[in-house]
Amino acid sequence: MRAAASDPVQSFGRRGTCPALSTPMLTGDGYLSRIAFEADITPRDMIALCELAQRHGNGLIDITARGSLQFRGLTPESACTLENDVLALGLPLRDGLAVETSPLAGRDDQEIADGSLLAEEIRRGTEALALHEKLAAKMSVIIDGGGRISMGDLVADIRLKAVLLDGRIFWRLLVGGAERTALNAGLVETDVAARIVLSLLVYLAGKGPLSRGRDLDLRTIKAIGTSLVDRAIKSEAQASSSPLGLTAVGKGIIAAGIAPAFGQVQACDLALLCEQAQAVGIEALRPSLNHGLLFFGSPDACGTLLETARISGFVTAAGDTRSSIAVCPGAPGCASAFLPTHELAAFASKELASLLDGSFTLHISGCGKGCAHPAASLLALSGNADGLAFSISGRACGPHDSILPFEQQRTGLSRLARLYEKEHKPGENAANLFARLGKGAIAAALRQDDL
Repeated sequence: MRAAASDPVQSFGRRGTCPALSTPMLTGDGYLSRIAFEADITPRDMIALCELAQRHGNGLIDITARGSLQFRGLTPESACTLENDVLALGLPLRDGLAVETSPLAGRDDQEIADGSLLAEEIRRGTEALALHEKLAAKMSVIIDGGGRISMGDLVADIRLKAVLLDGRIFWRLLVGGAERTALNAGLVETDVAARIVLSLLVYLAGKGPLSRGRDLDLRTIKAIGTSLVDRAIKSEAQASSSPLGLTAVGKGIIAAGIAPAFGQVQACDLALLCEQAQAVGIEALRPSLNHGLLFFGSPDACGTLLETARISGFVTAAGDTRSSIAVCPGAPGCASAFLPTHELAAFASKELASLLDGSFTLHISGCGKGCAHPAASLLALSGNADGLAFSISGRACGPHDSILPFEQQRTGLSRLARLYEKEHKPGENAANLFARLGKGAIAAALRQDDL
């Protein structure tokens, strides 16, 4: 149902609620609306969206870890106008339950199966059964056909992962969490995979809107999915979560992977990049995982655009230290945040340049919810009323090891950089260094204790 200007807007005070185009949420810089796509859009489409972000909001656009776009700084009235204007563009917007696939599904010559076919079958089924309103707001299904982009780090209530076994395609069924921590329920064949997922969703809907995939146990799953096949198979090699730079995806098509620093961009800067994409002949793009954008075109066109993006301050290579930092919008964009996270992330990307070698993700969260990186991190920093809490090999939302006063946060990171310079051995990455030194030494450096 489309929101009216007088409708209440949801508060963004906790994880578990989910903004959408018709249900904007209250944040620190106004209201926020989110859209996601089921197919490619054109650079011209993105330019039009950027113009709407400037006209109706504060001109800031987030690209989320799951490849959605968020418009910030809206009012209740402008959020409704934005909805009408976005719908008028006729874009391939995702509506209803989040059934997600790789942005390369159907064109990646390394994928085992095209996940978009199953995803569409599941979407049609959930719509026919009117399940969306009965399920948890953040309920998600991932259909991962394999290939160049890994979806393994994304949390999913239900996940199908394509595997090749004796020359046949099966789908590994996993529930409740990221791929490495989810419950592995067995294998299903393609012709029954959608039916089993729909049966599980019907079961969860019957349990109420707070039920999630993590509430399913193996006995229940096997009772519902009677076609499950028990078979041990080897784990596949992990692909990139979102390729930056140039990637050949097959059939002569190149993808240029580009990301705004820390997942947020001024609409005018994104519009300019898309104008340049048009100018070199790029006709398709797709918001991607890990806060990125994939532009599709010829090698020359994508190479030219990538260099333009690099000069303009976008992240274009995996070695960029900014790509090793997971950060939420922070203050003032989020009402729950205790600090301007992007300022601290920008400082960390330079001060900890040697340490941010891609071996771990530094998580900087404005509060204890940890929205930007729900999984554990080697180092998680989160704001609270007392200062900057930090957790070593933990989560922002979990127990913390200590707290730094806000005025000491930069000094603490500088001490950590000096510790790395002093203790680092040739050929040793930062994750291994942390493991060798142990929690005590890392915590002491951050707290500025005498070492």
